[in-house]
Amino acid sequence: MTNLYFMHREFSGHSWAVSEMLEDDDFRKSLTFEDSWYFLHYRFFGRDCVCSETSATVQTHLYNLAAVLYRDFEKLVGDDVSRSEHFLSIITELVELAEYSSTFPVCLWGYGDETTREFLDGWLAPLPSPEQMAHVLKLPHMTRHELERIPYRYSEPKLSLKRYRNELADYNRRCKLTSKNDQRAKNKA
Repeated sequence: MTNLYFMHREFSGHSWAVSEMLEDDDFRKSLTFEDSWYFLHYRFFGRDCVCSETSATVQTHLYNLAAVLYRDFEKLVGDDVSRSEHFLSIITELVELAEYSSTFPVCLWGYGDETTREFLDGWLAPLPSPEQMAHVLKLPHMTRHELERIPYRYSEPKLSLKRYRNELADYNRRCKLTSKNDQRAKNKA
């Protein structure tokens, strides 16, 4: 498994499995926004040594991805319990990453080993404080840059969080219904 170093924290890298899923045309077509694939494939799961993006964009795409995984959970997992646990760990990590990213205006991350972590730490060390970085991002040229976003950099974390919560609620309803139906079948037998 590939380690994920995200800002000042190490994650287990469960979400790396999604990078392979993104190669599948059917999965790519199931993403909430067609351009999400580009961000996820080339930016978030990028092979660059250090990746960076605004927190809002990271949250937007990770919450949307988690929502898609919950929406298509049964189709992706089938009846395989170990696969189900694996997908739940992927979703959990994606949500943890999105939540953690909200504490920074700009996020840096990389996948790899200790060398990657050291390289990331070298990029993080000279950065200004989160408060100073947030102030820089409010400068007129930066806000103009945000308004002129190209489609794959779509950024709307509140809407994406709501989409994720709705899909989680639907997933929980489906699980409850399945459990209820299984119990009814046992009672009839």
